[in-house]
Amino acid sequence: MELAEFEALAKPLLRRSVTEQAAYGFALVDGHSVTAQEIMSVEREMAVSLPDKYKAFMIRFGGGAFGFVELFPLAPVASGSDDLRTLNDRDFADRNFVAIAPVGTGDHWGFPVTNGRCDDSVWFRFHDAGDDEPAAADFLEFVAEHGLKSSADRALERRD
Repeated sequence: MELAEFEALAKPLLRRSVTEQAAYGFALVDGHSVTAQEIMSVEREMAVSLPDKYKAFMIRFGGGAFGFVELFPLAPVASGSDDLRTLNDRDFADRNFVAIAPVGTGDHWGFPVTNGRCDDSVWFRFHDAGDDEPAAADFLEFVAEHGLKSSADRALERRD
């Protein structure tokens, strides 16, 4: 998936986020965007090369809430909250995996890393098992699937 296609899919969520912010004081998209220079700094500090689609998303939308997924921001946002580098320095210091989002169960979604380069695909990493599972072919597909869930999708999940 390309960024323009993703942006078209995200338009309803972005509009709804503005409405929810005005009506209730909270946003469905609470992104903390970064610059290309900030991304390069994080990559240098972590000694990894992040996927291009991930970087484009972080510049355009940023980390934080994006619909139904919470993405680790690249830059620290608040004292005591995890940003990408801090979380990965603490939990994945060997750099064979870069966690980008919590699942909520102690597990994470993220990128496998080979020779300092993150794979384009997003994987599910279990906190207590060694078998990672592929989650999406690329980052934008991952956010589209997990962040842009429709009301119909949520209704089906509740019935299951």
